[in-house]
Amino acid sequence: MRTPPQENEKIQPYSYGKGIFWILVFVILSLVPIGISLLGDVPDARDFWMEFGVALGFLGLGIMGSQFIFTGRLSRVAPTFGPDNIFHFHKTLGIVGFVFILAHPVILILNNSEFINYYNPVVNLPRAVALSVVTVAITFLILTSLWRVSFGLSYEKWRLLHGILALLVVFIGVAHAVQVSHYLDPLWKKALLSTALAGCGYFVIHTRLIRPWFNKKMPYEIMEVQSERHDSYTLVMKPRHGPKMQFISGQFAWITINETPFSLQQHPFTFSSSPDSDFISFTSKESGDFTETWKNIKPGTTAYLEGPFGSFTLMPTGNIFMVMGGIGVTPGISMLRTLKSRNDQRAVTLIYGSNDYENIVFREELDLLENDLNLNLVHLLMEPHEDWSGESGEVDKALLEKYLPEDKDACNYYLCGPGPMMDITELNLRELGVDWRLIYSERFKIV
Repeated sequence: MRTPPQENEKIQPYSYGKGIFWILVFVILSLVPIGISLLGDVPDARDFWMEFGVALGFLGLGIMGSQFIFTGRLSRVAPTFGPDNIFHFHKTLGIVGFVFILAHPVILILNNSEFINYYNPVVNLPRAVALSVVTVAITFLILTSLWRVSFGLSYEKWRLLHGILALLVVFIGVAHAVQVSHYLDPLWKKALLSTALAGCGYFVIHTRLIRPWFNKKMPYEIMEVQSERHDSYTLVMKPRHGPKMQFISGQFAWITINETPFSLQQHPFTFSSSPDSDFISFTSKESGDFTETWKNIKPGTTAYLEGPFGSFTLMPTGNIFMVMGGIGVTPGISMLRTLKSRNDQRAVTLIYGSNDYENIVFREELDLLENDLNLNLVHLLMEPHEDWSGESGEVDKALLEKYLPEDKDACNYYLCGPGPMMDITELNLRELGVDWRLIYSERFKIV
């Protein structure tokens, strides 16, 4: 996902420059440990496998440290790529860092069996314990991230564990590199490496402590919980004092429902209200421990918001073609409400997939919006009733071709819903001649 173009620009060249900039930042940060090791006087090179194994250790440490920055929680980074791409990038590079770090001792031991003594408590107990702990920690870090549910971890417990294990891995990695000291013999090298990795680790502290400290001055009050179709609920809230958060339709915020923002219970949800409204609302389907509590939330409950984030946003110009499914229509309803509040009559097509007619979220409001806006509303049902005369089945190329505008380049395309639906729709749109730079997609499968 790219940063949306600004007004009067279909494609904004400098948005790609921002993406390249942040990728270069990640690469440079990942290479910092190796770069520091090669500064000043460098020891004579040993055999290839020895040096290769050491290089993988430095590189893996750099990647793990850089992960603290690329988590989707920095407002300067997230709008460039979008949360789905950042989360996927974070997970993928975490696996790469894991492989590099584990390959480091394996290659060294296979190359020279004497390195097994680094794990021997008789030779050096603190070192053996530290290396054993970091091996277990990084393995558990990856396994619980890939299979959190299988481990029986709630999102909140996993989030705490994830941060602790990541900090532990980087801390022990730096301590190990400093203790071995082959490439970090001068004190200034040790200090430089420690400072660089500590700087990356600071972003965890910033997210968990500093940002909530400032956020506690901006509490929200939940005014109402509205029941929607398809076991979905909408939280309606206002700030207790001061102006409400400014956002663009399609963006999201992290929500904490608690008397304090210092809470592990923090989840991302897309705004369903218009930014022009006096209140802020979020809509979600019951799909986990957190959202299952929404129906029981009492008016007057305190909430905290962090954001806005995301680049899946309503463009100021250009027609709109949306393909959405289930509760994935949330950013779409925000966009449609915004168009109505601004009397914006640009052409909009919404292909909205639902299981059946009774489970169409916002069904009544969508019918009204079809009259108020220049909206072509296409309901697509997986299980239509007998007298249903509309579209049914899955989103396929024939369906898209039927409703695509003649001038495909005059539209911005928004996809949000189940992953398989989005994947096939994006491929089909491109095969039908839609410029990939005009396609925006949003996924929220974090872990």
